[in-house]
Amino acid sequence: MRIRLSLFLALLSALFTYPAAGQPPPPRLVVVITIDQFPYEYLVRFGPWFGAGGFRRLMAGGANFTHASYKHAITLTGPGHAVILSGSYGNQNGIVGNSWYDIDAHAPVYCVEDTTAKIVGAAGPGRSPANFIGSTYGDELRITTGFRSKVIAISHKDRAAILTGGKLANAAYWIADSSFVTSTYYMDALPGWVRAFNSSGAVNDYFGRFWHSRVPQEAFLGTDADDVPYETGGAGLGRTFPHPITGGNSRAITSSFYDAVLTSPYGNEILASFAKAALRGEQLGRRGVTDLLAVSFSSNDYVGHAFGPQSREALDMSVATDSIIADFLSFLDAELGAGSYIVALTSDHGVSPTPEYLLRQRPGTDAGRVPSDSISARCEAALNARWGTPPSGLRWIERMIDRNIYFRRAVLQELRAAPEEAARVAAGALARLRGIAAAYTRGQIETGAPRSPLDEKVKRSYHPLRSGDLMFVLKPYFLQGSAPRGASHGEPYPYSAHVPLIIMGAGVTPGWFAIDTSPADLAATLSALTGIEFTAQGEGRVLTEALR
Repeated sequence: MRIRLSLFLALLSALFTYPAAGQPPPPRLVVVITIDQFPYEYLVRFGPWFGAGGFRRLMAGGANFTHASYKHAITLTGPGHAVILSGSYGNQNGIVGNSWYDIDAHAPVYCVEDTTAKIVGAAGPGRSPANFIGSTYGDELRITTGFRSKVIAISHKDRAAILTGGKLANAAYWIADSSFVTSTYYMDALPGWVRAFNSSGAVNDYFGRFWHSRVPQEAFLGTDADDVPYETGGAGLGRTFPHPITGGNSRAITSSFYDAVLTSPYGNEILASFAKAALRGEQLGRRGVTDLLAVSFSSNDYVGHAFGPQSREALDMSVATDSIIADFLSFLDAELGAGSYIVALTSDHGVSPTPEYLLRQRPGTDAGRVPSDSISARCEAALNARWGTPPSGLRWIERMIDRNIYFRRAVLQELRAAPEEAARVAAGALARLRGIAAAYTRGQIETGAPRSPLDEKVKRSYHPLRSGDLMFVLKPYFLQGSAPRGASHGEPYPYSAHVPLIIMGAGVTPGWFAIDTSPADLAATLSALTGIEFTAQGEGRVLTEALR
């Protein structure tokens, strides 16, 4: 009996280690690189200043899908990262925003919060993928290989690492001040290689440095001026090069220093160094089975919010990222061998042009900012006119989060207003507010037949247990908020939805493919390339155009 069991286990091991006759060997490692806030047009606009080994290598040696766009309405970090390796949108995976509101608990819910977990390596609220519904490519990889494959996800942001890693990942790591941390969902103590990285001073060593521009002056011909009032220049960086990496105190490290270092190319350098340590520390790609390493660079997002997509900083940050990716690909070649791994590049969302930049170029342009107070005030006034003023101290709207409006149930009951009818009244009022493109009630989303691509995108960003009574979409080139500086994203338009999607490696046919695709197609394509089961609830397709 023991001999038969041993033989069975040996055959099972061989099944997961050796390819079938005539089939190429499986890749040693799948690497998925996500650049937070990186629209596809950066590859074109900043392309002349890239080197040969980064983005150009990927575009020339891989399948470059030039028309990849998200098909949901709320283009934010949480929803985007949840799509990338699940192939599903918020209507399926439940990640409808970075946060939503629990109307029964009267409390906001962060997309990766978990009160049953604790942070390992620092203090802070618990984090895990508990709110994510379904599975990711990494989850299916682990299941198919009998949990022999390792899945490691890393980022500056907790939600970026956790949502690409999935529910069955070995670990997700993110940064807290000078240390990379994880959660008790994954482990009770940090591995030795992580502790060694944290104690090396890799983050604090950047204190006192300057972010100098690395591109020639002629590269700035198509960018905005170096000092404009609608840049934030936060964390002590200032609005002009060179930017000091000290934070608010030039003599001592404070929490603002960590904001400064992450809002610079140095943040991406740190993450790339940690990714190299992860590959070596976990022996990824060296154990006779396919592993997954998901790396999400967040510093581009911090720079984009602070300076805007037309800024010199956005250009310089992109060129620096190109160099970092080139170095990382060379590292993979040296460690694993060129051609023995698959690498995919994408982004969670793009970014809107800064309204003040557009207005500076062409006064009178239909662009601007919609203050949150004006949105709630317009709704409150319409509801008051229809049903009367709520009892003293109460308002109709209990919370507004990520384009969702949640009504206060006590007020609806007191004034005998049905939620759907109240939502219709508020939607009608919002439709007349400058900067609002459309507003949808729950009933319209749940039962109405989509009449436009926008309707379909809104449906994909709606989940009945998490979305509000009312959802709204801003017009193109409008941002939510009142402060006249900084850039953002979140709308369904190409500038926020059109992102890179490039796959390079064994089994992939290089070329440029101008076909309608989405980052939701990545998980299914990786499954086809590696013989792994498709993800639960994934709606993406296999990009057969690029498969050999």
